[in-house]
Amino acid sequence: MTKKIFLALLLSVLMMNGYSQTKTVVLDVSHETDSTYKHSNPNIFKQYKDIVENGIGANLIINHYMELNGDMLRKADVLIILSPLDRNRKTPKNDLTTLERESVVNYVKNGGKLIIFMDEEHRVDMEKFGGNDILKPFGMEYGLDLPMKSNIGATSVVLEIVGEMYELSYSGSRSLSGGTPISYRNGEDKQVHGAYVKLENGETIAAFGETMTGLFMGGITMTLTSGMTITWRGKDDQTFIKELIKGMLR
Repeated sequence: MTKKIFLALLLSVLMMNGYSQTKTVVLDVSHETDSTYKHSNPNIFKQYKDIVENGIGANLIINHYMELNGDMLRKADVLIILSPLDRNRKTPKNDLTTLERESVVNYVKNGGKLIIFMDEEHRVDMEKFGGNDILKPFGMEYGLDLPMKSNIGATSVVLEIVGEMYELSYSGSRSLSGGTPISYRNGEDKQVHGAYVKLENGETIAAFGETMTGLFMGGITMTLTSGMTITWRGKDDQTFIKELIKGMLR
């Protein structure tokens, strides 16, 4: 390899690293208590920090309290919204405010990248929370809960946004229509687990009808209220989310 070629490659690598360092991922958990998320996965916030900062080389902001307004979203190259998990939660921000719904839609329309997880109806009132106010302008819509398929798992499909098949966690979700399917729950019926829309100006929105994958619950062993112990399928949750974020940043 000549000296000139080596220097050109080195400069290219340095530019790519500098580019990724300027990117910021905002993880919004402001509509649920941290303890509820940590009950599902005690390491959830550490794992997001690891995949975003160490795995991708971008900056991570975890939004615990602030409103998702224009000022907040101007910092985000990718916004991830984790659904609440408990209908009876007592938090300062139980649902998306009118300003938050409008701000997120405008953020995406102006080229923002959004990943949104919306849990089942028996855990979160979708109409009150406002999930469809965000999805409908982009041709997608959340519906009612699908028949329960406990710990059946889901599988991603090979697309430009995620280039490999991954094993994801799944143990019940709400229906999701519109967009291009990005993952299906396992089984003969092939119900959509996640879908995405990419429009001409670069805006991308990926939506999922449950939150297990976004909580990286694959591989976690839990004791259910019945007393039964279960280990969740979905060994690739973290890798899938990392690749999805990377695909949006490209």
